[in-house]
Parts: sequence; C-alpha cells; structure tokens
Amino acid sequence: MHHRVTKTNSFGFQNRTGIFHLSLFLMIFFLAPAFLAAAADAATTMKHTSPDYFVSDQRIQLEAQVEDPAGVKLVRCYFKAAGEANLVFVPMNSTGKNEYAGVLPAPSASTDRIEYLFLGVNTSKQVVRSQTFTMAKDENQKPPSWQEIPKQGEIKVSMELDKVPTQLRGFSDSVTIDTVESGARFGVVALLYHTAGSSSTKSALAANSATGATSGGTITAAPAGWSTAMIVGVGVGAAAVVGGVAAASGGSSGGGGSDAEDLTETTILGDWDFSGDRRDGVRRTGNITFNEDGTHVYSVKDDGQSDADNASGTWSLSGTSLTITFQTMSTWVGTATGNSKKFTLDTSSGTNHGTYKFTR
Repeated sequence: MHHRVTKTNSFGFQNRTGIFHLSLFLMIFFLAPAFLAAAADAATTMKHTSPDYFVSDQRIQLEAQVEDPAGVKLVRCYFKAAGEANLVFVPMNSTGKNEYAGVLPAPSASTDRIEYLFLGVNTSKQVVRSQTFTMAKDENQKPPSWQEIPKQGEIKVSMELDKVPTQLRGFSDSVTIDTVESGARFGVVALLYHTAGSSSTKSALAANSATGATSGGTITAAPAGWSTAMIVGVGVGAAAVVGGVAAASGGSSGGGGSDAEDLTETTILGDWDFSGDRRDGVRRTGNITFNEDGTHVYSVKDDGQSDADNASGTWSLSGTSLTITFQTMSTWVGTATGNSKKFTLDTSSGTNHGTYKFTR
C-alpha cells in the first residue's frame, strides 16, 4: 500500500496552496463585513415587469421604477445575449418621479433569449442589483410597443473590464463598446463580473476603493405595470439614441414627471428644448439630451454661425454651476436656477454667452 505525504510548513498549511487559501480567507474575512453592513442598510426598492417577448432586429426599451429614501444617484441596465460570458450596460434615464427607461440594441436573428438586470446606486453610494430577468424571442409576433423605436443613430454600451470586444455578440445594431473608468465600476462592486480564483474578490475590493461605494447585495424587483405613454417611438417621429437613451421628438424624458424635483446631475438627464439670446442679441434655439456618462447631443439654430444638427459635447453640474461644452458653440459656464421641468442658465457671470431657458 502506498501513501502520499504532503509536506506542510510549521503552521500546517500546504505551502503555496495553504498560503493562497489563507490569503483568500483573510481577504473575505475583512471584506465581508462591509458588504453585509451595506446590505443591511440599503433601502433601495425596484419594480419592473419583463416584456412578454421580443422580435429580432428591433431595439428594446425597458422601464423600471427605482426608489431610495437617500435619493437615487444612477440606474443602469446590464444585459447580454444568453450564453455570452460578460455583461454590458446602458444608462437608464429618469423619465419621471422614480421612473427610469433605457434602450437596448436590436438583437440579431440568432439570439433566442436576452438576460438582463438593473443596478441602482443611491446618493450614499450603496449599490444594489435586481434579480436577473429573461426575455425570449417570438418571431411569430409583430413588434410590440416597447420595440417600436426607429433604428437611428448609434447605441453606446459600456463594460467594466479593461479589455472590451470590438463587437457585441448577439446584436445586429450599430453599437460602440467602451470600458468605464475604475471610479464608475459599480457592476464590479455588485460582483457582476466573475473571474477565476480570488480575482473577483480582489476586483470588488479595488472597485470599492475606487468608487467609494459598497455593495447592498441583490434585491427582488416586484412587478410593475407598463406606462405606455412613456414608451419611446409610439406615435412619434424620429428618435435619436445616444448612450442607450432614446429621446422622442415632442416627448418628455429626464426629470419631466408630474412633480418637479430639484435640479441635480440625475434629474437633469434626458431631453430639453432651449432658447435664448446670444450676447450680441442674436436669437438662438435648439434641443439637447444630457446623458449619464457626461456627454450630450444637441441641435441648434441661430444666424448660421453655430447651426448644428446632432452634434455632441460634454457637460457637468455641480450644485448650481452648469458647464456645457459644444462642438460649434464653445463652452457655456453659468448658474442654473430652476428644477427638473424647467431651468434658466445665466452665463453672464461666467463665459458670458447669453441667458437661456431650458424646458422639457
């Protein structure tokens, strides 16, 4: 009879394997209390009813109700074609009080099922995720109301890995994929990206440090009815899609619900019309869509000097200080006063480019 003897060190661990297990144990021992404490304190609630089905080659709008006593900082929808390894996400724009909507790219004919979930971050930087939902393809049906969205423009999706693929498998749409910076990897905090060994725990710890966020675990999103008045593309003309958010002409989005809310970096998201006078007295009108990732798309008309259609730029809002950088109009820096339904941007004490009224 043969016996195999494994050499151990003075602590009784099996050399490298023992050290690995000890390191993993210590990491989890110190990390777990923070996660468990956050799970106990998080008060975020979600409501969502999954669509009955989807048809191929049509974009999909999803809606969710997200609420938190501390206030909601952002909401995302993470998704993938069933069988694929990694999730990507699109931001969810506020479409009213506690209501959010986002648009997924059109699935290809070879995709039978789509898996998705919602992630929310409150103003205390507690991260929670919903359960995973599944949509199944039904090619015998006509495109439903939640898929009557014109395929115009490019949808931008994001991933929380350092290396991203060049194309989104399972989808036939015009899509760009980028990787988010470490300070925005809330999906890693929620353990949505799993890797071998202890890498997931290490990644979560690193993301926790970079984002300043803690995981609140998984919550169950209760069923909620569809608000057909908020479905983008139903009975309206062309819609522009940027960063996964659809803005229908004549429709409302962002914080344009029945109740006006304070103007914040969350409630400002979505579609606005603006008008005002340049400092030389020329009338200027246009529309702009503020996206969660700090970008925007705009169209503007004045005397031809700054006319643009579907141009882009960046924006930031800190308190009442709003900065908007345009491709054709330089940068506006001024004071924003108002709420989530209407506000005025006065740049006279900033870049002095005029005063403009923004309305939903």
